[in-house]
Amino acid sequence: MTAIPKALRAQTAVAVRHKLAATPSVVPDVRRLVRAAAVNYNIGAETTEDAVLVAVELVTNAIRATGKPIMLRMFVSKDGFHIEVRDLSRKRPRKGVPDLAMPTEPVPDDAPDPHGWGMGIVEALSKDHGVRTEHSGKTVWAVLRISSVRRPDLP
Repeated sequence: MTAIPKALRAQTAVAVRHKLAATPSVVPDVRRLVRAAAVNYNIGAETTEDAVLVAVELVTNAIRATGKPIMLRMFVSKDGFHIEVRDLSRKRPRKGVPDLAMPTEPVPDDAPDPHGWGMGIVEALSKDHGVRTEHSGKTVWAVLRISSVRRPDLP
């Protein structure tokens, strides 16, 4: 098998797909997978860090929505760096309102983490985002601007 040169891989903008278990233990793997894709696509350090945050938020929402495997898909186009997370739930994510009230008593170590930040983070870091209904389930997606790095022309 002949290796594809890095410059040619970037030009073809092939999508990378990863099937993930719907468990919080996959979050460190998601961070590594996004960073690896970012290096392959040469999207720049700023976009890479934003992409890691966005992907983790989308995957975390999918984990909460279903106990079934989820699919992470990433690719680059002229529009930017695309992140898509598909799950089998039809429930659409919604932007929550985080509780910013200061606790009046000590918070126990086993208290649940506050929720409501995820889609706000996705909205803030993405140039576009949305939800696509699928035959079974949905795909939540985001497109990020690519940091100023030299890239070949993309489709």
